Amino acid sequence: MPPKSAMSAWGVGIVFIAATASADEWTDYDDIGPDLLNYETTYPTLCERYDLGLSVQGRHLWALRISDNITLEEDEPEFRYIATMHGDEIVGTKMCMNLIDYLLTNYGTDPQATNIVDEIDLWIMPLMNPDGYDRSPRTRANANGIDLNRDFPLYGEPNSTVGREIETAHIMNWSAAHSFTLSANIHGGALVVNYPFDNEDTGSQYTPDNDLMIFISETYSYYNVPMWNGAWYHGITNGVDWYSTWGNIQDWNYLFEGCNDVTLEISNNKQPPASQIGQFWDDNRQSMLAYMETCLIGVRGLVTDANSGVPLAATVRVVGRDHDVFSDPDVGDYHRMLLPGTYDLEFEADGYDTMVVTGVQVNTGPATILDVAMSGPAQVTSPNGGEEITAGIETTVTWTGHPELSTQVQYTANYGDIGVTNDGFESGSLGPEYTTGGDADWYVTGGTVHSGSYAARAGDIGNNDDSWMTRTVSGGELSFWYRVSSEYTYDWFNFYIDGSREIHASGTTGGWTFYSTTLPPGSYELRWEYTKDGSQSHGSDTAWIDDLSISEDQTMWVDIIAETTPGATSTPWTPTTPGEDYKVRVRSLYDGGGTGLWDESDDTFTVVEGNACPADLTGDDQVNIDDIFAVLGLWGTCPDPCPPYCDGDLTQDCAVNIDDIFAILGQWGPCE
Repeated sequence: MPPKSAMSAWGVGIVFIAATASADEWTDYDDIGPDLLNYETTYPTLCERYDLGLSVQGRHLWALRISDNITLEEDEPEFRYIATMHGDEIVGTKMCMNLIDYLLTNYGTDPQATNIVDEIDLWIMPLMNPDGYDRSPRTRANANGIDLNRDFPLYGEPNSTVGREIETAHIMNWSAAHSFTLSANIHGGALVVNYPFDNEDTGSQYTPDNDLMIFISETYSYYNVPMWNGAWYHGITNGVDWYSTWGNIQDWNYLFEGCNDVTLEISNNKQPPASQIGQFWDDNRQSMLAYMETCLIGVRGLVTDANSGVPLAATVRVVGRDHDVFSDPDVGDYHRMLLPGTYDLEFEADGYDTMVVTGVQVNTGPATILDVAMSGPAQVTSPNGGEEITAGIETTVTWTGHPELSTQVQYTANYGDIGVTNDGFESGSLGPEYTTGGDADWYVTGGTVHSGSYAARAGDIGNNDDSWMTRTVSGGELSFWYRVSSEYTYDWFNFYIDGSREIHASGTTGGWTFYSTTLPPGSYELRWEYTKDGSQSHGSDTAWIDDLSISEDQTMWVDIIAETTPGATSTPWTPTTPGEDYKVRVRSLYDGGGTGLWDESDDTFTVVEGNACPADLTGDDQVNIDDIFAVLGLWGTCPDPCPPYCDGDLTQDCAVNIDDIFAILGQWGPCE
């Protein structure tokens, strides 16, 4: 059976091809350029050859683009295979040449090949290291002796080619010119799919999309029978779990280009005899096809300007997953690979209102379509800070916004209130705000504590198990104490904030360690976990936390109006309670359920005690002719632009006029 996640997540039809047993020859470097040009000549509407640049010794880095509309930029995910970064790992080059031939010769007759060419913008580079490949003996490194799969930057300026090998720079420039959704780099020397990360310096050995990485890796390995049944479980491994390296293309692609990438090790022998080519092709053909199809899952759509419809260069992120993908500014299309589930998506573009769409449902089969039209943000204009408004008197909240969008308007009377929660676990059990799980639950126990009588402790787990605990908090000051007693560098205590690892500790700390941070406004998931490897234990084989302190924002926001009519830029509001810590905020409401970011008053304003007799302008506890003379003396003096009200403007229409005299006549007599 294939992995359930693989088959249920995209539901494509799998076509198995009869085995090819004939012998073949390994591809010569000198044949790649002419062969790709021949394909371009033979299939001019389906493919085009590209020269991405020269190697150290002046050899070409050839690539072939395959598409059903080769002259057009389309709303399609871009996919890329790169083979033979290591010049002595030759099988990938031949597999890429075979794949090119298979897709082009079977287009229009084979349903799977046709669907791939119709729905995906494909790029295939059969040989990235021609200098190491086109020599005898072949070498892993390029002509400068550099391992190209250790040459990609992970720090400093990760998108700068300064100091990179020329072959690496060509790949980086190629990546920058496109918006690749999925990629794979093909190697030899083992039989396994290696998925990111390759180095824990990235902050974790696992990406925020670890579930997706496992899925796409198993999709490849399942159809490669020797790989699936080989030395690794299901033929896959996390990079750090195998061995840690620095400067790999798959980590760079994921971190900085928004592209999911894995390393395909497809041959235990780096340079096997040519008589085995047929078997390698049989083992890898369906894997290569099925892997490409995974870029069609998740969420996809167009990001455009709401006024003009022009495509936008936007950053797209899943709330709670620290991984950005990018729309293609030529078309505005984005492709966010995700497994089935419900997600919140955030869209950000320079000069536009950051937009959040909640509850996006990803189902099995093709990606969910979610188009987004972005506009400038709604912004508060009044009251915007420093004003003094009277309780019980109607005022007007105003803002700027898009002429076709509705707006949500809220106020708060306690802006900036902070509440401190201290949890020393002295109740003897975890409260309902905690969720715990894994192979054993966290629990509260005595004995090892920072203070008091109790602390929270990871569950009692065995080899290859984990125990975790989570809770959600708002922005503010966060701190706690932790202690670890484990096998050094094998069993770990980890702490995450929204999936980003903040603590990675092992061994016996010998005491308690203090951790603190400040969280910006928003909501965050905290996760504590203890994990074990597959062998021995040491010490107490667990971790504890104690004296958790959370200083959370207690500001309470209340709707003035949940949704205005489209295009409205003002709404009446009557504050009822005096106070010095008021603010208002607004955000745009988009069709389809999306919302913009909140814009708040620049500063707080004050609501003062209301006047029981507002028409008594002279303060003599009488509404009489003196108040009419007061209005006449203020006639036409409201400033432009007008604040919520001005002296003598009893009707709050930003003018002192006849309507205010009528208001006085309506309240004529002694004040009650």
